[in-house]
Formats: sequence, structure tokens, C-alpha cells
Amino acid sequence: MLRDHQLAEDATQEAFARALVSLGKLKEPGKFAPWLAHICRNTAIDMARARRPQVDTKDFTWTPCRETDESLNLVVRQAIDRLPASMREVVVLRYHDNCSYEQISAVLGLSKTAINGRLTRAKRKLARYLRRQGVLEDMS
Repeated sequence: MLRDHQLAEDATQEAFARALVSLGKLKEPGKFAPWLAHICRNTAIDMARARRPQVDTKDFTWTPCRETDESLNLVVRQAIDRLPASMREVVVLRYHDNCSYEQISAVLGLSKTAINGRLTRAKRKLARYLRRQGVLEDMS
């Protein structure tokens, strides 16, 4: 989400500090993980907004699908970066972090149907962008 390892570490520390201060507000201890994930997500969003002008595509960390073709990986990173934040978030959680729908649901507070919808729309947008870049063939 932050595209910067050091900033992500700062966000993690800030999120845990916020969680510690707010721990008394947690009404259901069994929901600690989603509660903490929500705090982490909001902290990262706050930090991303504060630093938005300084974020650059080249700083986006992504595990290459094919290590032999760095130019393809760059185009895919650019395509993902162009997605709206809500779509980019589910794409990264699902395909980079290998999260299940249940895990994504716990982190984002979305239903599995909503997650599936965002992923479907994101894949369509990615495919259109990659076709325009000449990476994918037009199948129509």
C-alpha cells in the first residue's frame, strides 16, 4: 500500500501505538486480528495521503512473475499502480500476499462477493491496459 519499505515499517510502529492506546475500546477480543488489521490499513492510508507526491512507481515492490523479463514486470507494476486504490489493494492482497478471500474480508471488512467483484473489475482494467501496451493480444 505504501510502496516504501521504511515507510511501511513506520506505519507498522504507528499502527501498533494506536492499537495500544485504543485497546480498551476493543469490545470483542475474538475479533482482535481484524480490528488490528483495520488500524494498520487506516494508518497506511493516512501516511500514503500525507506523502502522496513523493510516491513513485519505481518504488513499488512487487515479486516478479517471470524474473527473466524485467520490462514485462515493469509494465505489470505500472498497470497495477494505475488501478484505483480499492482495486489495487485487493489485487496486492490476493496475488502478491496470497491472501484468501476470508483473510481479505477480515482485513478490509468486505464480503467475499465484494472482493470477487473488485478483483474481476481490476483484472478487466489490467487486461485493457496491458493490451494497449502490447503485452496481451486482443482476444475479441
